Amino acid sequence: MAGETFRGEHYLKVDAKGRTMLPSPFRAVFQAQDKPAASPEPAEKPTEKPAEGYKMLIVYGGANRAYVEAYTQTGAAELDRRFDQLPYGSEEADLFSAIYYEQSVTVETDKDGRFSPPPQVREKLGLGRDEEELCFVGARDTIRIWRAETYRERRKAEIAEMEKRLLGEGPRAADPRSLLRNTV
Repeated sequence: MAGETFRGEHYLKVDAKGRTMLPSPFRAVFQAQDKPAASPEPAEKPTEKPAEGYKMLIVYGGANRAYVEAYTQTGAAELDRRFDQLPYGSEEADLFSAIYYEQSVTVETDKDGRFSPPPQVREKLGLGRDEEELCFVGARDTIRIWRAETYRERRKAEIAEMEKRLLGEGPRAADPRSLLRNTV
């Protein structure tokens, strides 16, 4: 990645027209990594609004996940590069293809980062016709988009359980940086 990563959790509404928008810090990552859609030149400054929106790959595959993943075009190209290294015809390649190619869609935002989640994404997240709230979670090179209620109920509990298991509890709990102990 070019020094920019997706970080944080951001709660945004889906409006009455079925649109939501990329959080501002995430738009900055798109601006740094990708040229805006239909724009021959990137904006001069990363904080400058693009003339057009961004293209993002949204992956809604993976039955074991309650979220969808969104990638910049740079991130999608990295997935392609890694997929090309899988043995042709292998079961791993078939499953990866099913999740990341068959069950994905490219979505373009407008210049302000607004987009309408397509039907497959709405179905995966269980979004109804009424206004809903989404949680956009930065996961380094990808954005995880959750229905906010599901994120609060499920993911927050998963994180708390991992913290207990891996770090301990109370005043004697380990520093989270200890998770990096086997890295260089």
